[in-house]
Amino acid sequence: MKFIRSLLILMLTVFLAGKASSQLSIVIFSENGEKFTAYLNASPINYKPASRAESHRPGGPTFKVRIVFEQSSIPEITKTIFNTPGPDIYYVLRKSDNGKFIMEKTSSEYVHHNDNDAVSGGAKAGSDANREEKPKDEEVKSQPKAENVGGKGCPDAMSDPDFEASRVMISNAPFDGPKLTHAKSLADRHCLTTSQIIEVLYIFSGESTRLNFAKYAYKHCWDPQNYSRVKDVLHPSGKSELQSYIDSLK
Repeated sequence: MKFIRSLLILMLTVFLAGKASSQLSIVIFSENGEKFTAYLNASPINYKPASRAESHRPGGPTFKVRIVFEQSSIPEITKTIFNTPGPDIYYVLRKSDNGKFIMEKTSSEYVHHNDNDAVSGGAKAGSDANREEKPKDEEVKSQPKAENVGGKGCPDAMSDPDFEASRVMISNAPFDGPKLTHAKSLADRHCLTTSQIIEVLYIFSGESTRLNFAKYAYKHCWDPQNYSRVKDVLHPSGKSELQSYIDSLK
């Protein structure tokens, strides 16, 4: 009996240790080194403006992030983030095609601007900040009305509030299958920007589903000239397959 009790205590200890170590981080960084203060559910992540901030994700299904730039002329950014299970999540602060700063989800392989002044709220020591910078395709500003190479014309992109509501609906689907069905239906009804398509891709857990939607959404993209950014979300084999598909439509 004593042995069984000791075994149960040991198993409980291992379980709790695993739960503690599974608390993953959110990493926020600016593409061009703009310094900012990030707030996670109203609590500051970094107390000194920096170009990179990191903190453990809080519990709960969602949490809110607010970005206050050191340069007062840049408007604040507020974003509600879904706390989905998985690895560390990364967000880049960058200028969109219309010159407005946005907070966009990206992959861990994205360029991380190294800033010695960054104060991390997590336990990590900025190993990602030392990652070698990846070359990025030069972005071309969107035309007021974009005609897609392989699909319909897109006079207007979907508004951010409407897209956010649809993204929540897609995220609430239980598996990749119904998520993909909802995502394709959204693309059929609306013109999506490259950034919005990337947001949808991060909802899927499977690489094949991501590639499936990346192909499908190309014909419904408002700014196809920026579509090369979608490949950053895919594995190398998926990048090649997506490019082959796009080339076949030209």
